[in-house]
Amino acid sequence: DSFISEGADMTLVSNAQTAESAPTTGDLVMTISNGAGTTTVKTDIKAYITRDGSDYTDAVTLVDQGDTGGHTILTANGVDLTGETSGTSMRWKIETLNQSVSKDTRIQAVSLGWS
Repeated sequence: DSFISEGADMTLVSNAQTAESAPTTGDLVMTISNGAGTTTVKTDIKAYITRDGSDYTDAVTLVDQGDTGGHTILTANGVDLTGETSGTSMRWKIETLNQSVSKDTRIQAVSLGWS
């Protein structure tokens, strides 16, 4: 069992999904909410896509698409993966940074697509 205390930085990594061939683009969609404070994208939350299952080189550019049901929708569409190590083991990684009792980012859902 693992336990992450509220207000602590965290790193979440998805299970690998196998693509039929090495993808050239990726799409990431997630919903987040603020437990405390206000999350600043690219400062307090970063996301990555890998196609070899382990090499997370550059953070994707997350765009705030608005709110739904109290959650903020963040997307990264058409992410160019051709500069990443080639492979078919697709994963996402999300990091929360600068977390404390006065800044608490909560992640509700994440989806990864590719072509």
